[in-house]
Amino acid sequence: MFLISVLIAAFFIIPSVYFYNIFLVPMLTGSQSIRGPPLNIFIRMIMFIQLHFIYTVPEFTEFWCRHYGDVVGVWMNGEYTIITCDADFAQQILCGNNSKNFIIRMGNDHGLKEIGMFQHGIIWNNDVTKWTLQKRIFQVGLASNAREKAFKIAVEKTRQEINRIKTSALKDNKPTVDLLNVFRHITLAIVLEVSLGIQLDFEKSQHLIDCVVDYFKAWEFFLLKPRFMWLFFPLEFFHHRESVLKLQEEIRNIISILDPQATTFLSQLYGNNLTSKEIQQSILEMVLAGTDTSSVSLYYTVLLITENKKIVNQLVDSLDDSLLEAVLRESMRLMPVGPVIIRKSLNDCEISGIHIKASTNIVISLARMNRNQKWFDDPLKFDPQRFIKNENLATISAPMGLGPKTCVGQHFAMVEMKAILPELLKEFMFTRIDETRPIIDTRTRWDVAQQPVEKEILNVIPRKKIVLVGAHSVGKTTLAKFIKSHINGILVTEIARNLIKELNLNADILRNDPDKSLEFQAAIIKAQCVKEEEIEHELAILDRSALDAIIYAQAFCKKRWKELLDMEETNKCLERYRQKNKYLIFLIEPQKECLKADGVRMMPIDYEEWISFSTSFKNLMNEYNIEFNTINVLDLNQRYSIVMNALFAHTI
Repeated sequence: MFLISVLIAAFFIIPSVYFYNIFLVPMLTGSQSIRGPPLNIFIRMIMFIQLHFIYTVPEFTEFWCRHYGDVVGVWMNGEYTIITCDADFAQQILCGNNSKNFIIRMGNDHGLKEIGMFQHGIIWNNDVTKWTLQKRIFQVGLASNAREKAFKIAVEKTRQEINRIKTSALKDNKPTVDLLNVFRHITLAIVLEVSLGIQLDFEKSQHLIDCVVDYFKAWEFFLLKPRFMWLFFPLEFFHHRESVLKLQEEIRNIISILDPQATTFLSQLYGNNLTSKEIQQSILEMVLAGTDTSSVSLYYTVLLITENKKIVNQLVDSLDDSLLEAVLRESMRLMPVGPVIIRKSLNDCEISGIHIKASTNIVISLARMNRNQKWFDDPLKFDPQRFIKNENLATISAPMGLGPKTCVGQHFAMVEMKAILPELLKEFMFTRIDETRPIIDTRTRWDVAQQPVEKEILNVIPRKKIVLVGAHSVGKTTLAKFIKSHINGILVTEIARNLIKELNLNADILRNDPDKSLEFQAAIIKAQCVKEEEIEHELAILDRSALDAIIYAQAFCKKRWKELLDMEETNKCLERYRQKNKYLIFLIEPQKECLKADGVRMMPIDYEEWISFSTSFKNLMNEYNIEFNTINVLDLNQRYSIVMNALFAHTI
């Protein structure tokens, strides 16, 4: 099918390309002193095949920039096009003296009509007068008061999704999450409530998200493939047309329930004499862009920081807004493949010594620019500090554009991302299922809207410690190892056995020598305190705690056991265990089947003594206001279920 499509396309293209070569190329390129390949029939055929059958737009631009430098003249969609990854040249285009000359976009008018964007909306509206009016409507609708509301709603919706993640995760032995979809639900909910004054339930929200994703695919098909090529892909053509109609129908359904005065955005939209089609497309684009841009940026941010635990820990500990913004900017700079900015010149002009003729297309490859040693030191390294040390880098990376055509929602997007990310990171730790491939090499599809080729499903675990306590021989270590085998956490096993050997002790000495026993329990608490500090930011499963040492000191150290309560390490541990948002304590009740001597551990005199240890644990934890869960079943799977249900319980 691929070969047939190429041959048919070539049959129609060669004559037209020949015509362009003989009559139009000299007129279009004129004196433009741009490096690049000779734009003869053969080269243009190669470019056509590359762009429509092999490469995405960013990959196409990267290919030719790699061969001819940072500013290259090529042939795209039947038109002379300058592609660049030069930051200075790009800034002159976007926000220099002639930036208003580049406020329309290169595009296929027939395709724009198919997707409803021809002279409608704001994203791809090349009618300058209409675009200027609707830009102002969007700017007013997303002004500071809307951003304040967005922050509050973002926190609320993120917490709702956190609880949904917990509920969903309990269905799997190894909890996972489709994080991109989670972010889409949150960002869609924010846009709907802030801009349109409405809320949707989860099912309707998911349906609208699916429509948005399908619309993006249709957008790429209609906008970038020449009209004559639609005939060679009839199934895709009708599928994408259906996707466009589907989203348009959903937007009409939403419009039917709107109050035109419910929000600033709506009052502006309905108060500026726009046609019904213009209003519909503006609402569609608000939903479209508001759902996609922030969610994809957040998704790649989380992927990138899974490889940088130190930065995650800093974000969890810090209230430093500048660090959070730097992390987001660095993530957008490094997003795999990354975006391009497409413009068309309105008039002849001079940029960086290059004469650019009217109607010349300009494609700016931010991806290649953002990974260029010329602009960024060690460009493939994830280093948010670069944006803190040099604020000018934000202008160079320009993930949301610069100048008059910059994204009208960029400040709105940054506000909601700053609200969403900390809430998730405080609650969860995310790890990749496949950690062998660096995120920097992740493939994405970006022609019009950046999307991952393969969406990663992540492991998700609440940011808590699982602490197993109870009498000896109740199965703490067995359960700890079982939990570790199912979730990606750190196992912290008991340290008593090593200390018994180091201090040359045995069970009889610990039972009958209060001084030696107290020394032993104090050593355990000190070692335990150090270990807990080391794993502060980790998901850890502990089968020993300071509580165990206190209980055994009560039993075998007579009145001296209270000396442990004066230790700084003891009080640090007890304070940690009271933090129920960070520590989950599980008391395992004795089961006769578990009581087995191993030659090292202390054995109870009788079953009643064994039970008494469990009672002492309860009394101690109640006295110090430490919440705990009780495990009173023997079956290992049932014990694991109790732990997981508590771990993913709704606490927000």
